[in-house]
Amino acid sequence: MTEIAGTSGQREDVLAAMLRHERALVAAVASDGVFVPMPDSVRLPAERVMAAPTRWATMVDLVAAADALVVVAAWEQARAHGVAFSAVHSRSDPAVTLSLTFVDARDRHGVFLGALEALAVDDDAVAQPLETIAVSRTPRTATVHKNMLAVITDVDDRTTLMLGWSREQMIGARSSDFIHPDDQERAIACWMELLSQQNGQRVRLRHRRADGGWVWVEMENQYRPADDPADAVVVTQMSDISDEMAAHEAVLQRERLLRRVAESLPVGILQLSTDRSIVFANSRLASILGTDDVRGVPDLLSAVTEPDRPALTAALEGALHGDVDAELEIGIVRRSGEARICSISLVSLGDREGTPGALLSLTDVTDSARMRQELTAKATYDVLTGCHNRASTLAFVEQALQDPDGGPTAVIFVDLDRLKPVNDMLGHDAGDELLAVAARRITGVLRHDDIVGRIGGDEFLVVCRGLASPDEALGMGHRVRDALVAPAVLTAGPVDVSGSIGVACARPGIDVAALIKLADGAMYVSKHEGHGRPVLADA
Repeated sequence: MTEIAGTSGQREDVLAAMLRHERALVAAVASDGVFVPMPDSVRLPAERVMAAPTRWATMVDLVAAADALVVVAAWEQARAHGVAFSAVHSRSDPAVTLSLTFVDARDRHGVFLGALEALAVDDDAVAQPLETIAVSRTPRTATVHKNMLAVITDVDDRTTLMLGWSREQMIGARSSDFIHPDDQERAIACWMELLSQQNGQRVRLRHRRADGGWVWVEMENQYRPADDPADAVVVTQMSDISDEMAAHEAVLQRERLLRRVAESLPVGILQLSTDRSIVFANSRLASILGTDDVRGVPDLLSAVTEPDRPALTAALEGALHGDVDAELEIGIVRRSGEARICSISLVSLGDREGTPGALLSLTDVTDSARMRQELTAKATYDVLTGCHNRASTLAFVEQALQDPDGGPTAVIFVDLDRLKPVNDMLGHDAGDELLAVAARRITGVLRHDDIVGRIGGDEFLVVCRGLASPDEALGMGHRVRDALVAPAVLTAGPVDVSGSIGVACARPGIDVAALIKLADGAMYVSKHEGHGRPVLADA
């Protein structure tokens, strides 16, 4: 916040306080805001006077960049009202808060006076005196004159300040003597173009400084003709672009780092523009896909299995043109014929990321996917028979009963009659073999959407959805019985196969346990009769 005071008396009071205050550093400021030598009329100890800058320095050069406009506003207030106060921060140490004061002292000393004083950090602290502030600002532009042989004929004062060379060191030297060796070829080509076209040419290159360092400059050469072409002059306007080139180099360094990171990842990376052309692809991508190179989206899609291509194509379209991120799992077939499973993550890119399009990352998850499939199979299926296990069978029945569009549901309870004698006489291996035979036979008569689960040692449950009537469910029970009754030829010898079968149909409000209990009861009726005839539970 800038405070102002406008009366002559107030200016005199502020000026007296400024000169009396031992902790304030004071500078003389011309009416254009530039620092000038302190007038003799201002009597201050040398340690309290900001040294006269080399040239063109202002109070802005002493404060943090974020406070530049604060200084400008204070200066405008001082010019308009005679006095202004602001709080700013030191450029050399932004954590330090400074009190800035401008006073119009032209009527007494011929200049404005500006003062900086360190503020206390809290009520109990005592502000320490500022150290002497060195003020200097290297010019950012300069002018050089050259003849047709690129020999320097004149330089202005800004050139010597910017580069550190004296006029004597530069005049008479060829300009190429100051150009970085790596930029010589570009500088010569630009100069020859200038002479042939006799117009303006612009080039960016590194110019040698007197301290041995290099500064990036942009040279704008202007050809000035003369009656005798040999007397023509080239005027070069040089602009210091070191900050810009440093920022550009920092960007390039980050890009190089990101590319190294992308190449080191165990993930395939593909960046696409909106027209599906490749912006970047790391080498790992081709390795995962099992190809020599990825030149475009067709190379990616050609490696994807036929059933998964539509999903990937749709996801690409959504990321490229719909600003929709996506994750999916696809199968690929490498050129060698090896099948793999990959996880794909698609992220939409917009103007904020620099290049609109999409970023695709591809990870080979074959091992984890197969492990997941194995765990799912173990949690879902009975290892011995390949049927659903008890938990997954009951879950299937519950899902069928809760599906409003699933239609009627029937369960068929099958209990093998001769498993115990087979175990006793032929051994448990023969019993296990008999269970597997029975499971295959039952599975062989099921419809596409039916399942069979092993829910006990010798008990199976067939689940049928969408049967039109109890009679149709009972008919399915007869098909199961007919499939079972043929003798089974086991490794230990032939055995007869039979089973007791109970059939139950779902009714409104019934739950899984109640439905299976009905089928179980009907099965015991079938077992009691002893002929393997399927029995329909009484509704």
